[in-house]
Amino acid sequence: MIRPLTIATAVAACAVALSPRPAHACGGFFGQSVEVAPDQEIVVVYRGGEETYIFRPSFCGVAKDFGVILPIPATLSANPTIADGALYDQIDDFTKPQTDQVCSSLGCAGGAGLKGEEDGNLRTTVPGSGVDVVQRGRVGDFDYVLLQATAVSAFTDWLDQNGFPHDASGADAYQSYVAKGWYFVAFKVSADANDPPAGKKLCGELGPIQLSFAADSPVVPARIASVNTVAGSTAPTWRVFLVAAGQQKLATGSGFSQVLYFSTALRQSALGAHPQLASLSQDGERLTVLNVKFPSGSLAEDIAFQDDSQPVEFRTRTKIYVDCLGGCTAASGRSADLLVAGAVFGLLLALKRAKKRASGGL
Repeated sequence: MIRPLTIATAVAACAVALSPRPAHACGGFFGQSVEVAPDQEIVVVYRGGEETYIFRPSFCGVAKDFGVILPIPATLSANPTIADGALYDQIDDFTKPQTDQVCSSLGCAGGAGLKGEEDGNLRTTVPGSGVDVVQRGRVGDFDYVLLQATAVSAFTDWLDQNGFPHDASGADAYQSYVAKGWYFVAFKVSADANDPPAGKKLCGELGPIQLSFAADSPVVPARIASVNTVAGSTAPTWRVFLVAAGQQKLATGSGFSQVLYFSTALRQSALGAHPQLASLSQDGERLTVLNVKFPSGSLAEDIAFQDDSQPVEFRTRTKIYVDCLGGCTAASGRSADLLVAGAVFGLLLALKRAKKRASGGL
């Protein structure tokens, strides 16, 4: 039998431990005194040679203006849109770990009483100026422009002249995309009409933004994120939700490492409680969720994926250790109740005998 207070404590702590981590803008994130968390959540749908990419720009800082630069391998196949804000909540709920409660001597000994573990499957496995402005538009609170550059200096000069935030630390990343002939989608937004009071942080979430482009295989632009890397910091981990015809894995030769977090075949009939996920998928496609860890001490390339020839049905399992009355045993249900009742009866009998001895009885 689990103590009631322990259950309440376990549920509260579990809600904190297993709640989804906040997702932040994928791409290069720019703005004066803007803080960006390294871990991100990204949704990718790949179908018929086209990728739909969904990310949530979030920021926290004292600057009123900030922007995001997202490299893509081809021109936009549709104007960027604002996706339904419920998507991330629904996809987190659909893929949440299975929870197992386990009696623990640590809990009984007055230790933490609650521990969470994720048991994963580690599988390492403008013409004349040098800039061609292809498209302009607005999505939500963002002004955006799609452009292609022949030189980094032309690209950054254009950004400066048109008020799109960027940073010199991104030069190496820009050069890699210019060399490959990729395009840049540059976003800028005014988070507030006036600068916030001195020392006051301005935080917000603007999105999720959804855009589509042609791609030979699923890809997440990750090299650009190096502009937000803090020297000496721990290599980040991104959680990538991939909807595709088959299960996905990191492409061969990737410098990243992956842990399979979730994988299943999708059936529209089973997605009634998750309509936003249903709207992005087709019957029979698979949802693969990978925790992708960046390599340490090097400038990461983009994250490329390929089909996994050995698909599995997989859901991460977590263990919650709880304090158990009478110690941690294998007994449960009615057996545990009988053990408790026997212990109580034995205690009462011992007290009765002690009382008789104190009164001079046998």
